[in-house]
Amino acid sequence: MISMNNKGQVGVIVAILIISLLVAVLVIIQTYYVPQWMKEREAEHMDVVANQFASLKYSIDLQATQKSHSPLVNSITLGSKELPYFISSRAFGSLQILSPSESNFGVFVGGEGRNLQKFYEKIQHGEVDFINSFDVFAIWINDLEAGDGYNALSPYFNITLKASGSNSIAIHLTIKNGSGDIIFDDTISNGRTGDVELINLMDKIYNFSSLIKYINFPINVTINCSQNGSFVIKGYRYGSVETINFPPLYLAKMGEIKYSSQNAYFVNQNYIYEGSGVILNQRMGSSIIHPPLITIKNGSLPYINMTWVNVIGVEGKTGVTGYGTYSIRINYLTTYHYSAIGNLSITLYSSYSEAWFKYFNITLNESGIKYSIEKGDGYIKVGFSNVKIDMDVANVRAQIGPGWVA
Repeated sequence: MISMNNKGQVGVIVAILIISLLVAVLVIIQTYYVPQWMKEREAEHMDVVANQFASLKYSIDLQATQKSHSPLVNSITLGSKELPYFISSRAFGSLQILSPSESNFGVFVGGEGRNLQKFYEKIQHGEVDFINSFDVFAIWINDLEAGDGYNALSPYFNITLKASGSNSIAIHLTIKNGSGDIIFDDTISNGRTGDVELINLMDKIYNFSSLIKYINFPINVTINCSQNGSFVIKGYRYGSVETINFPPLYLAKMGEIKYSSQNAYFVNQNYIYEGSGVILNQRMGSSIIHPPLITIKNGSLPYINMTWVNVIGVEGKTGVTGYGTYSIRINYLTTYHYSAIGNLSITLYSSYSEAWFKYFNITLNESGIKYSIEKGDGYIKVGFSNVKIDMDVANVRAQIGPGWVA
């Protein structure tokens, strides 16, 4: 027979075994599963931050391209929570608006070429070259006489105006596109000999302003007029060949927005809004995960259009550290435009030059444009022969946290 004492000993042993099993299970969970769960949780949080930076980029891009002064607000989540009931570490993060001196980011365009500049021409005979846009395109007539003729010719249009009659002069205007199709053909005025007139070809009734939308600038225009008139042209054109160097230093260096994780289990990552792209930086290297505002077109005159964003922080509201979700408010300020054609190079300075090197190499290869590229310590330089570059630098003000100042 089993004594009561033996039964008690068996019960104690069973209890000890059960407790040991529970402890063993808890130890396995704590040492193996908890780190895995936390690693997955922190990885999910990194995906959240990546999506939040994509939304932030979209908001800033929208303001920079539309030049909208309406403020936009986005949120960034700094960290992830620890697991309940188990021993685990909370993930933290930091969000900063870095000044140009702190970011080390900047973009310069240089070389030999023609800078974009305003111009005004009142021309009777000759050629106006490297025109990039029209603000005014008109025919000025002085002392109108029968037989007078006025002609402006380019690869994209042919404008002809003829005067006929005696005491009453009829003015007939014909406008053709580059294919020779007539877009306007009518008698537009009847006047007396000696009248002075200014015929504004940009008036919508002549359809010339619609034709301009399809012109591949820059263009040359050849002018021939009778002695009693001339063409009046005002707008932007590329000047004489000179040394190109833009933008000025105070605009070439730009601020950025940077998030840095302080994970306990998953690899630490940095997300950076720089220029107008989003960069992912981690131990293995860096790459651009959301491309900047750059358009590249190949052709007889290759064309590169770039919009860079300079983020300007509000004093006292440029950084937070810890966990939780914080707001970033963005206000558009100003945009400066630069343009040139010629043998030009783009020099970009960045702490993440590796990412920019890969981006430009892939993008330019896909475009088919001929280029050269070099990578140095903290910079890349991309060179082109006979290219047109348009560059905008948009300034935006940003602040982190509640209590809006901007």
